Amino acid sequence: MSAPHVLIIGAGSTGSATAHDLALRGLRVTVVERGEIASGTTGRNHCLLHSGGRYCVNDQEGAIECIEENLILRRIMPHALEMNDGLFVALDDEDYAFKEKFLAGCAACHIPAREIPVPRWRVRAVAFLHLVFGDREKKWRDDS
Repeated sequence: MSAPHVLIIGAGSTGSATAHDLALRGLRVTVVERGEIASGTTGRNHCLLHSGGRYCVNDQEGAIECIEENLILRRIMPHALEMNDGLFVALDDEDYAFKEKFLAGCAACHIPAREIPVPRWRVRAVAFLHLVFGDREKKWRDDS
């Protein structure tokens, strides 16, 4: 009996990875794609490899999954990744008050994190540019 023949619709990340996996398992695979490879959703994503920091306070299970997968991918395919770190920036007092909770969440999930002190004027300059160019509905205010 011959190996089953599987039709994969879509040659993005999921379709390509599934086709590769099935071929490694000895199945016959045909992939169809309406455009170029990775020209749909895959080609439009931001390609961010999450550390889990975004989830470390409210979804620690998800955060741990992120950092574990992050470390696996960094180990097995460093040539395909841009090795950089991320920044979580506090733009106001409410954000800054969240710092200890955030750092504790990172520690609990084994996500490397540290505070990088930034002069207050630099933070205000970044906040100003964000408000001017990022969201024209908000107005700049100086609470000092």
